[in-house]
Amino acid sequence: MRSLFAAIRDNASAVQKRLVPLLEGRPRLAYVGGHGVHNLGDDALFEAARQVLDGYHVATFRFPPQERRLARLGLSGARYFQQFILGGGTFINSYGLPVVRTALELGLPAWTLGTGVGSAGFHMKARPELLEWRALLRDFRAVGVRGPLSKATLDELGVPHVEVIGDLALVSTRERAEPPALPRRFAVNIIYTTPGEPEGYPDERLEGLERAIRHFVARGWEPVFVAMHAWDVQSLRRLAARVGQEGIVIHEPRTAEAYMRLVAPCTLTLAVRLHAAVLSCCAGTPVLMLGYREKCLDFMASLGLEHWHVDLCVPEQDIFSRSLELAEQADGLREPLLARARERRRGIQEYVRKLLTPP
Repeated sequence: MRSLFAAIRDNASAVQKRLVPLLEGRPRLAYVGGHGVHNLGDDALFEAARQVLDGYHVATFRFPPQERRLARLGLSGARYFQQFILGGGTFINSYGLPVVRTALELGLPAWTLGTGVGSAGFHMKARPELLEWRALLRDFRAVGVRGPLSKATLDELGVPHVEVIGDLALVSTRERAEPPALPRRFAVNIIYTTPGEPEGYPDERLEGLERAIRHFVARGWEPVFVAMHAWDVQSLRRLAARVGQEGIVIHEPRTAEAYMRLVAPCTLTLAVRLHAAVLSCCAGTPVLMLGYREKCLDFMASLGLEHWHVDLCVPEQDIFSRSLELAEQADGLREPLLARARERRRGIQEYVRKLLTPP
């Protein structure tokens, strides 16, 4: 009985949310993303989507049964939305299929907006099955993806007209980089492999990171530990204890701007979470990406930063030496990095403009 009342309440809330922009006469876009569950990366992507889609009401399109019910009321599907956008995040994988099928069944013109292809992260195979996407994406108006690895995967699948536009969060790129603060600071974000994860990395793989943190601290640098999700906090506390930083503040920013305020004065960022790296680039802070899934290299390659990616599944790639190398070059990398991110931002804006301009 309680679940029935909950379902009625949720449906009533959904109807109310859809009625407001309809009554206001605002044009409406359906957006798929992982926002709303306190993951800063996904929330930052939704912030970026609303920014680049300014002038439109951007509505979350997430649950197929609910969308079909709303469509019968004229509050979803082609009677309500102008277009459907598969947004930022690595949604071209198995769990993105049902919602995309539903959007196409409801007659919505569809396109992707910096979407990643493959594994979204832990508890998903590193290389999920993608064959069903071939037919679906052929019906899309445009397929703009995060990086060159995503494009190569879809090219091999036979999806036509795929283009690399970059990660959607690059819309948040700043106009200029801050000078690095003195005394020096460096940002750190990690998440250890969760228990039972068959395709993660061993904790020992981060020994080079621990050495790098101790090295920078010994030089008088201040570590800035930053969590992108509540799950990161425990990992960062474990890391802090291992490097003699017990009691250090674990920052938990809630918005992209709050994250960038933390990392912008830092000389560099050492990050496992993808969007800890993306938003560092948005702030002009050089980053060493500690990649735990192919999506990490996909993003770094989109900005020509492959050298600053370390694959956590390849023991021969040394985190410590690469961290020291980045520290030596970081000051000279700030402006070129930001220029590349701004170029991607312009490309995303132009891509969106073309798709939203009436023929």
